[in-house]
Amino acid sequence: MHSTIVLKQMIKVLFFIETLEGGGAEKVLRDLVDHMDLTRFDVTVMTVWPSGAARSLAPGVRYRSMYPSRSRFNSFRYRLEAACGLAYRLHIRPNSDIECAYLEMGSTKVISASTNKKAKKLAWVHCDLTRAVSDTKAFAEKTALWYDKFDRVICVSQTVKDRFDELFCGRFDTDVIYNVIDDAAIREKAKLPLPDGVRKKRFTVLSVGRFTAQKRFTRLLKAHKRLLDEGLEHDVWILGEGPERPMLERFVTDNGLSDSVLMPGFVQNPYPFMREADLLACSSIYEGYSTFMTEGVILGKPIVTTDVSGMRELLGASEYGLIVGDDDEEFYCGLKRMLADAGSRDKYAQSASARGMDFSADKLTDATERFFEELLNQ
Repeated sequence: MHSTIVLKQMIKVLFFIETLEGGGAEKVLRDLVDHMDLTRFDVTVMTVWPSGAARSLAPGVRYRSMYPSRSRFNSFRYRLEAACGLAYRLHIRPNSDIECAYLEMGSTKVISASTNKKAKKLAWVHCDLTRAVSDTKAFAEKTALWYDKFDRVICVSQTVKDRFDELFCGRFDTDVIYNVIDDAAIREKAKLPLPDGVRKKRFTVLSVGRFTAQKRFTRLLKAHKRLLDEGLEHDVWILGEGPERPMLERFVTDNGLSDSVLMPGFVQNPYPFMREADLLACSSIYEGYSTFMTEGVILGKPIVTTDVSGMRELLGASEYGLIVGDDDEEFYCGLKRMLADAGSRDKYAQSASARGMDFSADKLTDATERFFEELLNQ
């Protein structure tokens, strides 16, 4: 009697995101695909234009871009094709089993026009949309047409899910899948020295993120100035880049903070800065599930953060880091407490280190892979 060997067919997964450069969503996507089991999943990452960060994707992860280069003409062409519902038809091959729009807005709009009738379609939501847009009613009316085309909406935290469900009155099927963070790589990269020209001088507070209104770095700088005036000596490092840089630089200059504030721009490896910092701070007015704060927990750093989406899931009721209200005065008071109280910092560093053991990249990737397999088996 002859035995029959049945080979399980690989699952083809497409992740579409406009770019792989910069922000938290782009980074966690790279970490996710780099840890996926490529004997079970045929993974393709696609962006609008070529991304230098794609060169660091794990061997075996396929990569494509819609256009050969980024230019004014191609930017106009992309906006026009996306508006007309043609971007998918002209640039994406309809041969995947699962198609993921890995970020709100542009990516979701493109994949909503998919012509692949057999594929399961997933839309990722990385932030609290009720805080990210000015006119929530108009936004919901416009984007509901896109989300109607998806099988599931994936939210990166329970708070993001709750806000999404509230925004769309529970109209869509939503699930929570936590971001994959490469914990082992973070710990290894943190051992490297600071870049040339960067030297820690005294107690240092660190924040990381794009220079946008969402991150409210002016809140951090105002608290920094106020605490210096009260005699609490410390420096602030802010890593990132973005449209608010000129405004932040003016604030630093106008308030005489040039000797105490360092803003070196986007840093490829922020982890030596995180290792050297005495305190990590998040001053945002909204988040989804903060990559920076999760990385801080993995490195066992004391944290002070505003009470934005995902922080209570990450830090409990201020068990693993200090959570304060989304208010300038409360943030100032929380920052002052953490600067002045070494005992609180030590307690939070110990509890964060214990909490960080929960963020295994393999465990979080496995949860995502199981979700994909169960989705196709439904």
